Amino acid sequence: MATTIPVPTVRHDPAAPSPGDSLVGPPQPTPASDLRGRVSKLLLLRTVVVSVVLALSLWLQVTGGTTSRGAVWLQSALLSATYVSSIVFGVLLRRGFAPRRVARPMQATDLVVTSLLVYVTGGAQSPYTFLYALSIVAAGALAYRRGAVILTIASLGAMTLIAVAAWTEALGLPMAAQARPGEQTVVGLIRSLGINYAALIGVGALSFIFGDQLQRGAETLATTRKAVADLYTLHQDIVRSLASGLITIAPDGTVLAANVAAGEILRRNAGDMIGTPLARVMPGVAALLAIGGEARRADVEVTTAAGQQLTIGVTISPLRDVKDQVIGRIVNFQDLTELRRLEQQTRLQERLVTVGQLAAGIAHEIRNPLASISGSIELLKHAPQASDDDRTLMTIVHREISRLNGLIGDLLDYANPRALRAVDFDLGVLVEETLQVARGDQAFGDVEVSAEVDKPLPITADPAKLRQVLWNLVRNAADAASAGGKHVKVRARADGAEAILEVSDDGPGIPPARLERIFDPFFTTKDKGTGLGLATSHAVIAEHAGRIDVQSEVGKGTKMVVTVPRTR
Repeated sequence: MATTIPVPTVRHDPAAPSPGDSLVGPPQPTPASDLRGRVSKLLLLRTVVVSVVLALSLWLQVTGGTTSRGAVWLQSALLSATYVSSIVFGVLLRRGFAPRRVARPMQATDLVVTSLLVYVTGGAQSPYTFLYALSIVAAGALAYRRGAVILTIASLGAMTLIAVAAWTEALGLPMAAQARPGEQTVVGLIRSLGINYAALIGVGALSFIFGDQLQRGAETLATTRKAVADLYTLHQDIVRSLASGLITIAPDGTVLAANVAAGEILRRNAGDMIGTPLARVMPGVAALLAIGGEARRADVEVTTAAGQQLTIGVTISPLRDVKDQVIGRIVNFQDLTELRRLEQQTRLQERLVTVGQLAAGIAHEIRNPLASISGSIELLKHAPQASDDDRTLMTIVHREISRLNGLIGDLLDYANPRALRAVDFDLGVLVEETLQVARGDQAFGDVEVSAEVDKPLPITADPAKLRQVLWNLVRNAADAASAGGKHVKVRARADGAEAILEVSDDGPGIPPARLERIFDPFFTTKDKGTGLGLATSHAVIAEHAGRIDVQSEVGKGTKMVVTVPRTR
């Protein structure tokens, strides 16, 4: 297992990820064009109506007994032209042509077909003049008020021309046998035109009103759509700006939506969380769910997909609809791992400061009496009346006084260290020199100390203090390795703007219960240790604005990783 004991330096991530977009789906997109849909429907209706009318007209002529072959052929041609034009306009519409570019020639074609049919069936007396009215209504549906006005005027003009042409037989086209527009008097022609005019103008007025309502509805719909789009964009911006994770879940605990920040905190793809039970996404949080309950907050431990342990601050609130009914839950959370680490670091520093102040006071009070005792014992040992047994005992006392004096010196170094003296030097050279001394020290016994050092490794720091840290770590590693595989490895390398110093051993490792205390003053697992070596090393690295990470597993050894900036 591993633990990290940071020093009192706040490290900000320079590449903080920006919150991602919400994965809530946008509103259903509107059709590419409402006009396109209306044109398609009118195209179909046009084909049906014209086909029925022309077929009926042909049937009446064929069964009437007075058939004009030219009129039948002309109406058959009109029917064919209607089908062909419908196919052409439909293909153009499907190929992406603008609906207005299709609607205008379609309306013009309808006007021509209607006019020819009215001519063939009697001009002003034709029963099919109502087709002009259908074209006017269609124009109002497609182009609103403007379309109704334009096609009403065009229909009136076309009907007038066709009626006069049929009355005078000016076009020379065949007409149905029943149609005799030339026999109509001027007064009758005017009366027929007047009736048709009134009908078309009435239909045009209604179509104008109908188009006006359609246009107002379209404008309102466009405004509403824009408001909805703006609201959705605002929602997206709000969710995108959240630095915390946001997840919405259904009553059954299934994830409905999650923003990218949630995925970044949990170290997984936010899109993959959709439809997944929350118990799989955030184990430990599912127990806090109580659909219909009030909001609650808790800190939970979450293991990411990569196996990383995180401390997550979670707030769970009911998700309510407009009727105030609970339809799910909102899970808002933040990564508190760094905050808890800093709190742990602060508590450690407070303990170190308290112990340091106490140690400094005690050391000053003890050191002077020790000097007197040491001097007195030295005098007594050389006194003529002292026996050999007395001298042996006084030698033991003097040795223990020296050991106690060394402990007090360590206390004073820890409690009142000298000021940092940073200079430029090569860390790689310092490591090799220190290890060369260590290999010749009998205290290391038969432990093999190897090194892998990047050179040059320039750094600006206090070489004496870093040498002290390296010596403490190597000595501790050698003591641990002597009970294991008897191997210690030191690695020094550069990592961007930082220097990394790793000291690993193949000893028995440190139990998890002791990992959190190894930097506490006077905490030691050695029989003759003072428990100040790692505490002093921690303080030195903190002074250099670095950190010490500890990775240890029982039975496999320990690795101490020191990270310090290469420049002050």
